Amino acid sequence: MSNATFSRALLATLLIGPQAFADTHETNSLEQRVTALENVRLTGGFRLNYTYKDWSEAQTERGGDFTYNQINLGIEAEHQGVRLSSQYRWYDSGNGAMVHHLYFATDASDNTEVQVGITKVPFGILPFESHSYWGDATLYLGFNDDYDSGIKVLTKSGNWDLQLAYFASGDAAPTDAQRFSFDVVSDGDAGVQQNQETHQLNLRAAYALSEQAEAGVSLQYGGLYNETTGKMGNAQAAALHYTATYGAFGVQSEAIRYSYNAENADGVSDDTIQMGGFGARYMAAAQANVYVLNLSYDLPWKGGIVNQVQLYNDYNLLDKNKDAFRDSQINTLGVLVVTGNLYTNFDVTSAKNVPFIGAGDYTKAFAEGDGENGWQTFFNVQFGYYF
Repeated sequence: MSNATFSRALLATLLIGPQAFADTHETNSLEQRVTALENVRLTGGFRLNYTYKDWSEAQTERGGDFTYNQINLGIEAEHQGVRLSSQYRWYDSGNGAMVHHLYFATDASDNTEVQVGITKVPFGILPFESHSYWGDATLYLGFNDDYDSGIKVLTKSGNWDLQLAYFASGDAAPTDAQRFSFDVVSDGDAGVQQNQETHQLNLRAAYALSEQAEAGVSLQYGGLYNETTGKMGNAQAAALHYTATYGAFGVQSEAIRYSYNAENADGVSDDTIQMGGFGARYMAAAQANVYVLNLSYDLPWKGGIVNQVQLYNDYNLLDKNKDAFRDSQINTLGVLVVTGNLYTNFDVTSAKNVPFIGAGDYTKAFAEGDGENGWQTFFNVQFGYYF
């Protein structure tokens, strides 16, 4: 056995187990396993937040809070044409730990990739539809940075970028609100909310108008199974988006129409649907329009340790069908400073009738309103280091 082979065998013993060393006569198999290990790449990130909320008297009196926000760890690997992409996240107290994504991928051709597992839903502006730490209404309604379980095909042809997907379910059990992606969730054995997402189809078609501009359309249709009635309702959404960069200026714009048509039991309102994520459950309008307009500008302040300084303003409106429901709005004015792998966001977010912003009832904010219908503001500084 050569020194190189012995070294690989020793590495396999430490990482794969004692039996691997006992089977060193299977040189080819062992070398393949060690080669696969050598192709593994770790990714991750660490985030800290300082937050000052104007509606929290106790917090304002102590001058805000500076806390740990998140640690994430991912593994990227490839062997014999099959790739693995995965990430797990640990959040601050109350938000728990959860899978972000986990899928296998392979190339069907030079321009076509197939992904199987918990993978990003192809809908609207990609990869993210906001610049800020907190995000926007589309995130908490499940139309931005959403991951579900299924199969997706991505292909490019000329100026077209096409994605087609089928999702059997969300990224966690339908009764589990402890999840990264915000989806429709049920109450489980108790409670009146018994709807569950299933058999969802997505089509996203984007056209590159130039190297700096893209226009696209997204369609989504899926089942909405009700555990109590045993009947299948449906959920549907459509979006138009336009994104572009004009020199130092950037724009993200989108219009979404969505409708949840549940087969609820008698006495359960069809005007709302229960959403869940990060351990929280809340109601949202069953039919609404969402409008997004995000603007950014790269300031000419760079040099030394500073790679980029970007000023941005993100605005979004949730326009609900039911007249008695108060509309929801979010506006974030912020600055991003990039220093190597360190990304620091300084955000001033103002909102009304939005979950988790303000002292009102967050469980009703996206439905009839949080009971206050006034603007609430918080200042947030996020330090994120990614590798």
